[in-house]
Amino acid sequence: MNQYILRVKKNYKNENSPICYIYGLDYYKTYKEEEDEFSKKMNHFYKYGENQQFFLEKLSDLYNLRFKNDSIKFDYLSLYPTHKKDCVNPNMRKLSLKLCNNIGIEFRQIIRRTKTIKQMHTLGSYEERMKNVKGSIELIENVKDKNILLFDNATITGISLMLANEYLLKHGVRYVACLCLGLGYKEKEQDWKDLNIKMKHSDVVEKIKSPYVPKDKYEKYKSEHSE
Repeated sequence: MNQYILRVKKNYKNENSPICYIYGLDYYKTYKEEEDEFSKKMNHFYKYGENQQFFLEKLSDLYNLRFKNDSIKFDYLSLYPTHKKDCVNPNMRKLSLKLCNNIGIEFRQIIRRTKTIKQMHTLGSYEERMKNVKGSIELIENVKDKNILLFDNATITGISLMLANEYLLKHGVRYVACLCLGLGYKEKEQDWKDLNIKMKHSDVVEKIKSPYVPKDKYEKYKSEHSE
């Protein structure tokens, strides 16, 4: 059984920022990183709507593995908007509707982009990306005390979803979990790739409070900071 990937993000520039849980199907590589078959499928789907059934089956499987019959029940699935004002990708929306039909969750577009921003992949530094996206989304309906699955095609640094997660929780959403087709390849060392197949999202929230740290890096950190 495919365990899929969990990426855990936190805005360390804000001590009070919440943990963001992002589940992905596989790793995404750009053409500059020797784009692989999965990444090509992602790009073709996003642009042309191809491979919809492939992603629908994978997402349904991921949902059943981590969310079905869990103690945390999700009320709505919502799309993360594109970089353009008031825009969501039509192919992602079609996939979202079919996924919601499969898993029995209502689709609601609860957030919108309030202004057109730069595409994140065109920006270099962490600070540039944070500044670009911050304050560019808003709620368009009351979701206080609701649990939201937030769906995006890809996350490279995790900044967009991390800030969206923070925004939703600040405005009264009880739980947020993020779903992505692909997670950026460059940050794969941070990921939890071998979670027990019996772990549901509620178990993840209870037990995992930080990004994964490889053993060698953890031991090095301990030795450098030991008294």
